[in-house]
Amino acid sequence: MTTADRRANALHLATHSGWYRFEREGGQWVTVGRDLTYWSATCLAVDPEDPRSVYVGTEHSGVFISHDGGESWKRADPNVPRLMISSLLTLGGNLLVGTVPAALYRKRSNGWEEIEELRKRTVGSNFPPNPDLGSRTRYLAVDPRVSTRLYVGIEVGGMLMSDDGGSTWQPANDGLSDPDVHQVFPCAHAPNLVVAACGEEGVFRSVDGARHWERVTPDGPRTYGTAVAEDYDGVIYLGVARGRPNTWLQRERANAAIFWSKDGGSHWDLAVEGLRGAVMDFCMNPFGEGVIAATSEGDLISLSSSGHHTLAADLPCITAIAVGA
Repeated sequence: MTTADRRANALHLATHSGWYRFEREGGQWVTVGRDLTYWSATCLAVDPEDPRSVYVGTEHSGVFISHDGGESWKRADPNVPRLMISSLLTLGGNLLVGTVPAALYRKRSNGWEEIEELRKRTVGSNFPPNPDLGSRTRYLAVDPRVSTRLYVGIEVGGMLMSDDGGSTWQPANDGLSDPDVHQVFPCAHAPNLVVAACGEEGVFRSVDGARHWERVTPDGPRTYGTAVAEDYDGVIYLGVARGRPNTWLQRERANAAIFWSKDGGSHWDLAVEGLRGAVMDFCMNPFGEGVIAATSEGDLISLSSSGHHTLAADLPCITAIAVGA
């Protein structure tokens, strides 16, 4: 999830069939742009300092870049040395790219610099659905209060943390009994609160900046954590599914739910359940309270204390969503 700029007015989506741009017209969100349809997009990032700059990572073709809100695109030149992209983060005008197998690259004016220590820290990790690929740098996040503190979730290899902007890394797995990390979210409203959505053991939180973790998975049959976010008021939202993706083959698909917490993850309340698609990502609602959830079944769902409703449906599987311009 990318923190929303309240001046921004567009939703950017990465899907299994390229990129979409949504804008609000007459109280509704409508598609106003679509591109990169040949490519399966795995992640995206919007530059918070320039919300018209959008970056899309793809499954096999590296990174695509737009500096005009998606009006035009170009492939990164030179492209990332590893073309299987799994995560993106814009940081102080820089672009960080996570790949498969797990590695981390920083964009430079003349090319790409690999941060080799991250790769060394993930040696021996693997991705069970396809062990030949090794693990993947699944998610990148920056602490909203300390810009030099970064978090990386490795699928499947646990958590890493950096206090120097990504140059050096150290494991941050004390109490994190599930190394299948899908998303990690450092919260803006509570200092040092970090929440992680993991595989079969669900949800973990840390109140000391990822140095120690405790399991806080909501009660019930859903334990597969897929996404976590925070809204403008400090409410934390959590997406959980019933079983791993290879079980989403029945009529009910992921049979997912969204929970929220107003006390930093100590207690969770059910917001909506029975979603066919797992929640793959959230973004803040730029026009009101709450968040917008994006699902594997191609739905966009607005969610706040006043309820929830579907903004769009039947898109390709949505892998990431961000607010931009």
